[in-house]
Amino acid sequence: MTIAAPADDWGRAVRRALVVCACACVAAPTATAQRDSTALLDRAARRYGAMRTLRATFEQTLTNPGTSGTRTAKGELFQRGAWQFALRYSDPAGDAIVSDDSTLWVYLPSTMPGQVLKLPRAAGAGFDFLSHLLSAPRAHYTVHAAAGAPVPGHETAAFDLVPKEANAPFTRARVWIGRADTLLWQVETVEVGGMVRRVRFIDIRPGAALPRTQLRFSIPPGTRVIDQAALLGGRAGPPRP
Repeated sequence: MTIAAPADDWGRAVRRALVVCACACVAAPTATAQRDSTALLDRAARRYGAMRTLRATFEQTLTNPGTSGTRTAKGELFQRGAWQFALRYSDPAGDAIVSDDSTLWVYLPSTMPGQVLKLPRAAGAGFDFLSHLLSAPRAHYTVHAAAGAPVPGHETAAFDLVPKEANAPFTRARVWIGRADTLLWQVETVEVGGMVRRVRFIDIRPGAALPRTQLRFSIPPGTRVIDQAALLGGRAGPPRP
């Protein structure tokens, strides 16, 4: 039986990921599997690097290892280029994480009603997993082929990525790449505090037209803006190329 995590686990997980941005074991792969991982990740990185836009629906599961509780969410991802993205949730309805040209907005009325966090854009690395994991992945991560159940409906290969940089927003990640289409169909990250985030994409549309309103955040009337730039010392690390 699944034990539901406390409602504010979602909010705490988001805040923990932002703070981390600011400041599973598998057998050794064979040489063939390692070459497969290198080739497939290179192809996926090239494909995402060439994409101007992307739109995808997703399901997300947060697991708290301390309580063994889980919390699920659903929504849609809108992405333009490397650092402009929006996670718009349909469940919990109204939650949104939006990175525009210069600012990351975190609006979670389901757990933090009446307020929105305003942060430097680079603080969103923990949520912008497409750019963070697929921008020169072998330069930023130690990569190993991994065993893992395939993503339903897709023939995928799984790979473990361990950050080479100490200030990464997670301690390790596992990605599932489609063998035929080189799309990222599932990602699982482990945050420094132990929270496990798994995102499975249901539908991916590379090159899709994006409504301009989806990549802009409009502050709802009566919402308090909490500018956390001072808390982060005015910096959250330079954007990754």
